[in-house]
Amino acid sequence: MNLVRRIISPDGKREVCVYKRIDGFFAYEEIFETFDEIAGSYWSSGYQSGVFETEGAAMAEIAATTPWLRTGS
Repeated sequence: MNLVRRIISPDGKREVCVYKRIDGFFAYEEIFETFDEIAGSYWSSGYQSGVFETEGAAMAEIAATTPWLRTGS
């Protein structure tokens, strides 16, 4: 998969990465920074999308389902 877009939250603790798959379809994943007593700070995978025919369709779902994009926090 090729990274085509990376959207970072205003606080830098979350991001959404949009990928173009080898088959020409698109998918995205949200990752976030977390902390635990043993490992310290690290990035963890959050939501992983289904498959979209276009980048625009993936972006429309991201805009509709990612609260920090709508609120800016």
